[in-house]
Amino acid sequence: MGLGKSELSFTVLDAARVPQGKSPRWAVLGRSNVGKSSLLNALTHPHKFFRTGSKPGVTTGLVGVRVLLGKSEKSALELVDLPGFGYAKHSRNILSKWDELIAALREKSEDSGLMWIWLADPTRVPAEAEAQLSEWLGMSPFSLVFTKADQVKKSERAASEKKWSSVISRATEGPYWVSAMKGEGFHELEKSARAFVRVHAGAASENV
Repeated sequence: MGLGKSELSFTVLDAARVPQGKSPRWAVLGRSNVGKSSLLNALTHPHKFFRTGSKPGVTTGLVGVRVLLGKSEKSALELVDLPGFGYAKHSRNILSKWDELIAALREKSEDSGLMWIWLADPTRVPAEAEAQLSEWLGMSPFSLVFTKADQVKKSERAASEKKWSSVISRATEGPYWVSAMKGEGFHELEKSARAFVRVHAGAASENV
């Protein structure tokens, strides 16, 4: 299922240490325990660069992994795992640091190209946290990806999408329905990744 040859590029806990983007970036965000790390590990298979756990709040910093979608260095895409939101157990001080990390990532990725990948649980109804995230994203490009697609019958997906219609209407791409367990939707994500790299890295002739 992996997108290509991958290697760890950075791990940071401090906003001041977020590196300048050298390759187009996919920044993956979503509620705690939505399955971010599981999806990212599937995209970088057979490696497991991203921590997973049964309890929310496992990811507390930024983790970046560089993936080559083709043979050329111009085919590189950097996947960035962000701390989950909507987990109230952490202190305000920690939550403030998370905000600083994500703001720094946005600033350091302007020149290289940045797409936010919003992972959502299709069984949930968007709440205040989702409204705040949508407002924070503003006009920034983002893809909406429903995780755990294996838990929702295809006949029930239209109803789920209706609940998320306000987010879907603002999304640049999606919704994609993905299951890290069964591999559903990965072909569509791969096509999206390749198209994104071609646009931002000028790699149209690199067989990306």
